[in-house]
Amino acid sequence: MIPKAPEKLETVDRILVMLECFTDEKPEWGVTELGEQLGLYKSVVHRMLSTLERRGYVVKNPHTKKYALGLKLFELGMLVGRQMNLRAIARPVMEELGVKTNETVLLSIADSLSGVCIEKIESNQSIKSTSQLGKRVPLYAGAPTKLLLAYLPPESIDAVIANSLVAYTEQTTVEPDRLSRDLEEIRRQGYCITYGELDIGSAGVAFPICNHEGKTIASLSVVGPEFRMKDAMRTYWEHCREAAHAISRQLGCEIRMIETWNSGAGYPLR
Repeated sequence: MIPKAPEKLETVDRILVMLECFTDEKPEWGVTELGEQLGLYKSVVHRMLSTLERRGYVVKNPHTKKYALGLKLFELGMLVGRQMNLRAIARPVMEELGVKTNETVLLSIADSLSGVCIEKIESNQSIKSTSQLGKRVPLYAGAPTKLLLAYLPPESIDAVIANSLVAYTEQTTVEPDRLSRDLEEIRRQGYCITYGELDIGSAGVAFPICNHEGKTIASLSVVGPEFRMKDAMRTYWEHCREAAHAISRQLGCEIRMIETWNSGAGYPLR
């Protein structure tokens, strides 16, 4: 019998408990037996399974009429696995980068129309910039996520722009044409530097992390207060670039791919 959950979450809780019934020992379930297992009416179980089937989370065997877990769950599991491997590989390099810069180091990914920090090394200085693990932030503001936006497919970039651009500070780019030019510049130079776009007084530099296919899967960034970052940005740029390349190489990105990112893209003198 399913334990009682808060009313608003009861359906979600039922579905999660249902999915947990599928095991190696019992990979297939019929509607009737699932209802008996969960203490639910057959009609309720059927509606839940039909919804999951439409979304690809379960599949129905046409011969036995029983249900098994679908590929959607496999895809999500693979995504979690890739992120865990990325974090494990990146963590030692991030720690070294944190020591070199004494600023906060972030590892971020794009998820739908948002950016998410999945790993961080916080600065030990009293005044610092940081990000909450797992918190969703806009893709178009701030070096860690603006770089990710630049490497998304055109349709995803269009979706972010169409979703309305909010000015978090006076430095946030909210004009679609200007943002498009910014993203083109990021792709051309292979990195992103921003000042005060998401938080007043903060600054950051970010480089892409690429996998064996040369695809950008994350960003590595150094973020901190603008009053410290501005004068030392060239040094932070060099350290961040070196660290991002080191992580990418461990993920199978070939050196020639890495060199292609930065053809003619040295540190800006302006």
